[in-house]
Amino acid sequence: MTMRADIPVNKIGHLEELPALKPSAGQMAATCGVAEIRFNQLGELIPAISARILQATSETLDETILRALQEVLTSLGLGRGGLLEVDQDRGLARVSHAWYDLGVAEVPREINLAQMLPWTYHQVVVLGKTVAKTSVESMPPDAEADRRAFVQLGAKSTLAIPLNLGERVPHIIVVHSMRESFVWPKPFIQYLRLLGEVFVGALARRDMLRDLETYRMRLEVAAASAGAGLWELDLQSGDVWHTDNILELLDLAPDHPTTLTLADFLEKIHPEDRPRVAKALRKAQNPGAVLQVEYRIPAQGDTPRWLMTQGRVQLNGNGEPRRLTGVTLDITRHKQMEAKLQQQVQEIDRLRDLLEQENRVLRSEAGVNEPKHRALGISTAMQKIKAQVEQVAGIGSTVLIQGETGTGKELIAQSIHQLGNRSKRLMITVNCAALPSALIESELFGREKGAFTGALSRQAGRFELAHGSTLFLDEIAEMPLETQAKLLRVLQDGSFERLGSPKNIKVDVRIIAATNRNLADEVEQGRFRRDLFYRLNVFPIHVPPLRDRTDDIPLLVWKFIGEFGQTMGRKVSRIGDKDMERLTAYTWPGNVRELRNVIERAMITSTGNVLDLSGLDLGIPRAQRTQVLPLAEIERQHIENTLRQTGGKIKGMDGAAELLGLHPSTLYSRMRKLGMRLNIRKG
Repeated sequence: MTMRADIPVNKIGHLEELPALKPSAGQMAATCGVAEIRFNQLGELIPAISARILQATSETLDETILRALQEVLTSLGLGRGGLLEVDQDRGLARVSHAWYDLGVAEVPREINLAQMLPWTYHQVVVLGKTVAKTSVESMPPDAEADRRAFVQLGAKSTLAIPLNLGERVPHIIVVHSMRESFVWPKPFIQYLRLLGEVFVGALARRDMLRDLETYRMRLEVAAASAGAGLWELDLQSGDVWHTDNILELLDLAPDHPTTLTLADFLEKIHPEDRPRVAKALRKAQNPGAVLQVEYRIPAQGDTPRWLMTQGRVQLNGNGEPRRLTGVTLDITRHKQMEAKLQQQVQEIDRLRDLLEQENRVLRSEAGVNEPKHRALGISTAMQKIKAQVEQVAGIGSTVLIQGETGTGKELIAQSIHQLGNRSKRLMITVNCAALPSALIESELFGREKGAFTGALSRQAGRFELAHGSTLFLDEIAEMPLETQAKLLRVLQDGSFERLGSPKNIKVDVRIIAATNRNLADEVEQGRFRRDLFYRLNVFPIHVPPLRDRTDDIPLLVWKFIGEFGQTMGRKVSRIGDKDMERLTAYTWPGNVRELRNVIERAMITSTGNVLDLSGLDLGIPRAQRTQVLPLAEIERQHIENTLRQTGGKIKGMDGAAELLGLHPSTLYSRMRKLGMRLNIRKG
């Protein structure tokens, strides 16, 4: 197994070692004699191995390293060992070379070392210390995860030596004893570190030679390209060797001095692109990195010249960056064609995004235009609402629909849209209560790609989709205050910006809002903006609860019977008089939605052509209930009684506001809301 190792041999340093655990008397007696002979033999073996490594070719180097590992490990009776390449940024380790004794399990080629052996990773990679454990059972308490991992791998003893490069540890050499505990003397650790450094140095040299060959091939291809300019930057002096056409590409005079410096090059780059190019040049000096950057060269006229530079770093004998070699091409024509193409497809992309979003909304709201969703009713209250719908539908004014949950506010909004002059387009619906506060702004106004984490593509908002149509804001009282401010701006001037974009978008959208709360109370409590309430409350419609329009219950019952009978394949032609009386006597706290669910349940349980409601508990009939006054009526009576007690005095000492514990302005507001006359003595 081989993997890249961009580590120069003479940059590998030595950090402080962890002291080896003191072996027991039995261990010393068992290993002292034989181990000492073996370690002495190892000291003689290292020079021979080093010589073979230095003489190995690129093709035989991997085999030579594996053979060296086998010689060292078998001479000491160790079962497993190898060279690991560390990716410190991700906490990964890749096994580049490894030897295993017969019957010893192999480890995965890639290991999440920081997760699998957290304590060992911290000691070796982060702190640069050697970890030498005679027995894995003697791991410290905070290394319990490491102990379990070693036991699972079958290791009795473990040794991990960092091969440092400055403050980083790019390689580790690891050996395991698989049969018994093993004492790791300091001379052996030194020998093994030296051997690892020899391995890493040889691999680095081989990779450098391969890179040079690659560079040569790339430069030959670049030189053959029409209009290409070749260059080489000396990273120490900053001087640039170049071919003649580099001067033309950089718009330099033909008589410019032959030696071009890095400062000359950066000076010619467009000021806005200069920091990005300088950053790319610094990054390209890392081993294995590739330079590829596009930038502008100011030219006469409005159109700058676009250049693309590609290159790669070369290392010196010490493994340090020495030269940056590359090629520069003129890509101005390509950029101009790209800009024209972008202009041509921009409008197509926008329309496609709108179409995709509208199709998505259409699928999610499929069936909203079916006749079964029309608000039916013969009661006086519903006839009044129908008249209001007909009055406002064709005008385009903002409508605020208020009513309890389940009264059919969305159906009324749909009726307004269908009767208006925007009915040819889909009504867009936003449920403000169903969207998280962090996403509602994105849903309403759209977003650009990268506007926030997770925004992987550009998305048109609901306002943009509703251009020329109607936007229904359901449960408007649930909208966050900061979003209310932005909504107010759209209502005022019809413009907004997508998240992540400064571009102003103008739209023509009709707003219909609905809520099951009293927005006037929400304003008084500071939970809804007063200015937005006035903007929405242009044409208010109050939908009465089902208990206040019992004349509609039979009609709705038969409507739901027909709807569910068609979908369930059942036919119900009769309802008992007592059952219909039960339905009309019930108060229906869930309104039309609850009635619909009750009929659906009865359709499921009924077996004949008569709707069976016997198994349904509809509570106490309305006639048997104690009369309960509405809260507003109780409040009105209480205020009137207090005013009579104070002789009509509202403000000041012993006034009605003081007795009721209210601010006078709050009391005035309550009286106006309750429809009470205000021509009462105020103090």
